[in-house]
Amino acid sequence: LFGELRLIPQHVLDDEGERAALAEALRITFKNSLLYPVTTASAPREDSITAIPDLKFDKLLDSLSRLVPRFQFDLPPYFINNARALSTLEGIAKVLDPSFNVLTIMYPYALNRLLQNPTQSPVVERTLQTLIRSNDGRIDRRKIRRLLRDSALISGVSKRRVVWDVVKTKPGRKLTRSILGEDFRMLLKGNGRRNNALTDGRRQKRKKKWFYLEL
Repeated sequence: LFGELRLIPQHVLDDEGERAALAEALRITFKNSLLYPVTTASAPREDSITAIPDLKFDKLLDSLSRLVPRFQFDLPPYFINNARALSTLEGIAKVLDPSFNVLTIMYPYALNRLLQNPTQSPVVERTLQTLIRSNDGRIDRRKIRRLLRDSALISGVSKRRVVWDVVKTKPGRKLTRSILGEDFRMLLKGNGRRNNALTDGRRQKRKKKWFYLEL
């Protein structure tokens, strides 16, 4: 994705050591910038999975600014000014509302961009498929339920609203038809297997019947 956006020179991305260092640096950055609520040992595992982190935008900006010279980021001149302005606005919002979490504003937009994929990025498409499919490439209903649950939890709306926001977009309708179509084919395939098993069972019974008649 960094290569597609041309944020990092290609020679840096082609270096396996540099890519590994960048991945580790980003992991540490997000670990320090996303603060998850403390859960008790008795808390259900599902709750801990969907806990909403609090994004510390100032820490994120500070960490990213340190990565810019290290990995030769090629950023537009207005990027830092815009980022600082967003950090200031977040600070004002938190003064007015201490429970304000910028993720609740960003997440619906990010989800919409993920579905729309206006640049037809293969990286974005793979990311979307990873969110809804298992390792063998099949539609994973548990992943879809988790995605809906997390989307509703982070954005603060109902699951039905999340579904409606998805299906009212053209890419969302296409994705929904793809999921339903694949589920329908799997259902037909499963029914076909059961019918074949029943047919084979009847054949075996008939063979046994003729066997005893011949005796």
